[in-house]
Amino acid sequence: MGTNLKRICITSFIFILIFSLSACVGNEVSKDQDNNKDKNVANDDRNEADIVITNASVFTADEKGTSAQAVAIKDSLITYVGDNAGAEKLVGPDTSKIDAKGGTVMPGIVDSHMHPVYGAVAYLYEINLHEAFEKEAYLEVIKEFVEENPDMEVYAGSGFMRSSFDRVGPRKEDLDKISGDKPIILTSADGHSMWVNSKALEKAKVNKDTKNPTGGVIQRDPKTGEPSGLLQESAMQLVKDQEPDYTKEQYKEAILWVQEWFNEEGLTTVFDAIVSIDNDNYYNAYQELAEEGKLTMRVRGAWGMSPEMAKDIAGYEKYIDKAIEQSKEFTTDYFQINSFKFFADQVLEEETGYLLEPYNNSDDGWRGIKVWEDDTMEAIFTKIDKAGFQLHIHQIGDAAAKYSLDALEKVRETNGDSDSRHSFAHVQMLSDEDAKRMGDLKMNAVIAPYWFAMDDYYWELYVPYLGKERADNTYPVKSLLDKGVNLAIHSDFSVSEPDIGWLLYGAVKRTIPQRIHDMWYEGMDLTRTADPDEEVKAPNIGPLKPAEERLNIQEIMKASTYGGAYANFMEEETGSIEEGKKADLIMYDIDIEKTDVEDVSNSSPQLTLFDGKIVFENNKE
Repeated sequence: MGTNLKRICITSFIFILIFSLSACVGNEVSKDQDNNKDKNVANDDRNEADIVITNASVFTADEKGTSAQAVAIKDSLITYVGDNAGAEKLVGPDTSKIDAKGGTVMPGIVDSHMHPVYGAVAYLYEINLHEAFEKEAYLEVIKEFVEENPDMEVYAGSGFMRSSFDRVGPRKEDLDKISGDKPIILTSADGHSMWVNSKALEKAKVNKDTKNPTGGVIQRDPKTGEPSGLLQESAMQLVKDQEPDYTKEQYKEAILWVQEWFNEEGLTTVFDAIVSIDNDNYYNAYQELAEEGKLTMRVRGAWGMSPEMAKDIAGYEKYIDKAIEQSKEFTTDYFQINSFKFFADQVLEEETGYLLEPYNNSDDGWRGIKVWEDDTMEAIFTKIDKAGFQLHIHQIGDAAAKYSLDALEKVRETNGDSDSRHSFAHVQMLSDEDAKRMGDLKMNAVIAPYWFAMDDYYWELYVPYLGKERADNTYPVKSLLDKGVNLAIHSDFSVSEPDIGWLLYGAVKRTIPQRIHDMWYEGMDLTRTADPDEEVKAPNIGPLKPAEERLNIQEIMKASTYGGAYANFMEEETGSIEEGKKADLIMYDIDIEKTDVEDVSNSSPQLTLFDGKIVFENNKE
């Protein structure tokens, strides 16, 4: 999973909103728009448009697969979708007119599972290891940060790769050499483990005699049995209270900073996959920005649920009631929390994804971590579903899918049918039978095509842990679509960067684009192929099997737009280009559907509109 973080480059700390069009490749703007002026001029029984885009290849993502040449926008809404001639009738003296010159216009991207605030906070205020690719580089970045910030009481950070270390993982001694008197707490790129120094362990009272917590692992030195410095899954909670707290203003700064980058990548809606009811600074930062009109993306979110929150079902129900009451305060279209996030298991690279059959390298039949007990999961799923809230379930292993679906079927028996649209996020391993059950339950599969590849994680972790046969039967996305499951996409930021060219390519080819290969593996003697029929041998890079699970370009474009809107109960307002819907659009200087997908992988939006306003434009000459 975390491999995709090897390239995240963020250079601007300035929040920019551009309200006029100037020079944009392939775009000609003849009039400045005035978004605040009340226009009552009627042309062809419609109001004069604020913006008209013509000569486009419009991918509407509607149910009929409608094609169009032009789109007109007034205020925050799409008022016309059709041919150029019809759009021209809506042009008035104050209309901004854009010539797309054959480029694709499509709905804004909906990223249906990410961690925007935590990711942004990590980049702005903490040790950033996302651009360092191996142990020595990590240590250099950590050392530099500590030297530059001598007054900090604790050093937090994120971004190290598990594939950069052996099976035991990173060691505390390397961090002790940098700081022995203050805690260092570093979260892995995939978010499922922490690398800590001896001071952090000492303050947490974690030692040789400390038992593994339920659902977690304290990695230990194979010779001494002492904690080695790696805490996995729920064991991370042992040092969580040492991490720095952030103010509401810091969270607001982080949101404003990261949404600028997301707009540049074409994102107009995001789903924040874990919001804590106990962190009011966090969710109030979103709420205040929404009320102030400063959000340039729609945010939906999920309240985080974990076993350590309560000792019994009554305790979980109390938490759920509190979260539901808090959700009632979020009444704007820009920020709402209508879901609850659960981990059914963890991840394969930590050997904590929950499997039906043991891990190949296990001597004791280890099958990973089952996070919830069956009766507890069923009880709290039933309560949440009955309240009309969605369940958003992290699911990696095939056993995690099975026991979660067992619970969901019992929920349906108890509560009856409803338009609940519960989701599995990631969906790495899944039996054909359980894929059908997902379809029968009318679920969403939230997928990350960034992760579809035979890459270093595949060769160094998945094949040894799973064996070749299981490693070659992951991410069954086409099968899910064929069984009636709604597909939506995600980056899991900051696990992967939002990069729509890469996203589209990954779904169609099930491997990484050439530019990503060149960036990650520069100087390494590796070959890369995108041919599914070509034999690929370790450690070279190729398409993830089975080839039958590839999507076509239209399928992944729809999953990235309408599929995400549907998954978040937003399809009536956004996700497709239809009259009366929100004008959340992106424009390219190529026709994506007619361009070779390798070239598509190198492309990015030239223009992003949110609520009918331009929030990003590429001004390159």
